[in-house]
Amino acid sequence: MQPEADLRETEPGMDRIRADLTAVTGIAALTGFADTVPYHRLFTPPRGSHGRTEGIHMAMSTVDVAVPDALRPVVDVAALPAALGDAGSAWLVLSEGGRLTRWMPATGEVRDVARYREERPASECGGGVRLRLHVSRCGRWAAVVQDRGRYGTVVDLATGSPALTLDGGDYCCETVPFALAFAEHGGRPVVVHRTDWNRLDVTDLASGEVLTARDIPGGRDSPGGDEEDAEHDLDYFHGALSLTPDGTRGHDAGWVWQPWGMPAVWSLTAWLHDNPYESEDGPSHAVYPDVSEWNWPAVWIDDSRIAVYDRGDAGSGTVHVLDPASIELRSPGVRWIKAVATFPWPVGDFGFFTDGEHLLIADQAGLQGVDITSGQQVFAIDGFRPARQDRHTGTLIQVGSADARLWTPPQWTARAG
Repeated sequence: MQPEADLRETEPGMDRIRADLTAVTGIAALTGFADTVPYHRLFTPPRGSHGRTEGIHMAMSTVDVAVPDALRPVVDVAALPAALGDAGSAWLVLSEGGRLTRWMPATGEVRDVARYREERPASECGGGVRLRLHVSRCGRWAAVVQDRGRYGTVVDLATGSPALTLDGGDYCCETVPFALAFAEHGGRPVVVHRTDWNRLDVTDLASGEVLTARDIPGGRDSPGGDEEDAEHDLDYFHGALSLTPDGTRGHDAGWVWQPWGMPAVWSLTAWLHDNPYESEDGPSHAVYPDVSEWNWPAVWIDDSRIAVYDRGDAGSGTVHVLDPASIELRSPGVRWIKAVATFPWPVGDFGFFTDGEHLLIADQAGLQGVDITSGQQVFAIDGFRPARQDRHTGTLIQVGSADARLWTPPQWTARAG
């Protein structure tokens, strides 16, 4: 390890920081990037370790910008695709009162696009409802849903009008985020959403057509049906949904009685092209039962690996890196996903993100880049706790009451999911 004086001597100058940061994010030159912006040096692992990031300087520079008064207080943000010629990332901001606004941190541009108003109660059970914002990859559609609640609305941002009302049912809805993810099918935007505690559907946003219409004969929710073993009847509470970067496979962070977390994956392609029951028990549907809790973070590292977290009985925690293509048939119709790596991680309040190579964990101390095989920390950005990530640019954003902080990974491939 170099002495502190040597480290200071080898840090890049501010002119270089400005130039590199503008190249990566498009923000610094436009926001009057100041010498006082915190510079976070990359941790350089020893030779022979997983230190492929050695020598990168600008990857650790964050940018602070003011949140415009018109956006405060911010309820949630989600990334929009930037228009041609725009500098940096674009965000849709949900403010108190239901205002939906397009915000460009690089330029400070603020433009109202729609308003959201939900007059239906969250649920009869309560449970700490929080509004959550989702945006389609094309940027035309947004959804505001009640995490730990029952309802939501899809808004057409081109017109500012509601396009689809969502009802996920009230049975145990207070135990999970509202299951929703935007996707594409045949080049058309669709939305995957919960329509009951144990059912997902896909709706074409342009036409309003439900693409996964199906019956569950003899199921517990059918008229007069109460057979526990009815074909396709799913005893599963759908949780937070996320898609692979290529948008072809879904992850469901749901749970089963009594109660036990049960991450599940299935092929969205097979569901929409071949089998309307794919999300219940199709050939691509598989589960990972080696976690006990749900509502912990999860993120797709790439199309073949997803990291999920679980807290153990003793208060310890474990990161499980799963390969959904590696399946073990345990009994007829029951397929288990195999873990390709596990490593301990302390229990805390944190979120999972990725730069396409590492697991990025945002906790009380800041953002930590972790090798997904060994669990070794390879870099850290102190004090940076992002809440959302831009699928288009990879930019992560932390939004406070008056300021926002952004960081963009040095290499990123735009994602569908």
